[in-house]
Amino acid sequence: MSTFTKFLQKIFSGLESQEQLDEEYLARSVDVCDLERRIHELEYRGNEHESLPMHAAFPGLHSRKALW
Repeated sequence: MSTFTKFLQKIFSGLESQEQLDEEYLARSVDVCDLERRIHELEYRGNEHESLPMHAAFPGLHSRKALW
């Protein structure tokens, strides 16, 4: 097998395993609220602010653009 093919397999196997880990994490939710919280965590992971956007948390404060 070529070195390039091995390189591609390493990259894509890592992506698949992270996707599988995320799916397993979501599957362990106990109810709809827990599932929504977990989805939010996954969507905003790695962001500087993992909580609600500022405009949603504090009425009248529009430091970020609306999500819709």
